[in-house]
Amino acid sequence: MPGSAEEAGCRAAAIATVVATCLYCLGCATAPDSMIYVPKDMLPESRFAGSERPPAALSGESITVAPVTGVGASNLRVLSGSMGVPGTAEIWGQTFRKALSEALAGSHLFGGAASAETARYRLQADILQQEVAGYGALFRVRYSIHDRKVDREAWSQEIATDYRYPGGPITFAAPYNPQLRALMKASGQNIGALLGCLEKAHDAFQDPGPQGVPGPPE
Repeated sequence: MPGSAEEAGCRAAAIATVVATCLYCLGCATAPDSMIYVPKDMLPESRFAGSERPPAALSGESITVAPVTGVGASNLRVLSGSMGVPGTAEIWGQTFRKALSEALAGSHLFGGAASAETARYRLQADILQQEVAGYGALFRVRYSIHDRKVDREAWSQEIATDYRYPGGPITFAAPYNPQLRALMKASGQNIGALLGCLEKAHDAFQDPGPQGVPGPPE
């Protein structure tokens, strides 16, 4: 649908501005989940990479996403970026956290979402880099998953993704925030890469044997 991408970018920037402004004025560090809008650009194009059949080791287990750390924690920085201030485009940590939760739920890799108290697995995302470069953006995150049942880190990996506008400077002249949208697309690609890595790494989630190593597959 013509104009839908541009309208989505404008709407996302507007919502981020309103939320960040309210939080900054009120001195709040977080917002209710219902207030967080996840733009389509921040979700991977394919919610589940590869096979349609979830790995048996994960499909019966729940997961929760911990508060995101690293670049993106500043409400003031998010406010500046959403208003189009040059060089300040940034994905808010809370928005990225909700995008992770929605993507994991859509992937069916795990049995479902749960509260931090009841979920067996806890995903931690530490955003190491958000950078607009040329006519695109780079997004780098270190992920780790903690198995609460056996109290160990089950998996970790650093993932870097980048997005480049196919139209170059012509696209950057469009009437919406191109830097912020480039970061949205790069973050969506990052989440997609995460899902692909988790699908391939499901052996790491087997219960450890007597010596603390993963047991044989069921």
